[in-house]
Order: sequence, then structure tokens, then C-alpha cells
Amino acid sequence: MPDTMTPDRQPIVAFALMFSAIALTALAFLIYTGVLPIPEETRPIAALVVGVAAFADLVIGIWFFRRGQSS
Repeated sequence: MPDTMTPDRQPIVAFALMFSAIALTALAFLIYTGVLPIPEETRPIAALVVGVAAFADLVIGIWFFRRGQSS
């Protein structure tokens, strides 16, 4: 099966994932500070879950960026 992710598309994917990480980080901040209406007792957990997703997006985006640079 051929590799459908050509090296010229990898920086685009990396940029999209890093932008998503920034958006998710902002969302986690809004949840944690109480701007979004989430119950007080679940607010830290929800912010942590969204923050972990943001970190995962960032790591995967860096991986795609580095993979695109080495090709």
C-alpha cells in the first residue's frame, strides 16, 4: 500500500495540528478560569482533559514537522 502522506503535505498537517493545539489550550484556559459555564467541581478535570489533548496535538504536530523536514 503506497504512503499517501507525501512529504510536501506533512508541513500542512503539522501546521493544522499546532493551530489546533493553540485553540485547545485557549479552550482549556477558558474552562479553567470559569468563562465557559461548567460546574465548579468538574472544571479542573475538564480543563486537564482538554489540556492533555492540546499537548498531544502539539507533540504529533512537531513529529509531522520533523518528519517533513527530514524527507
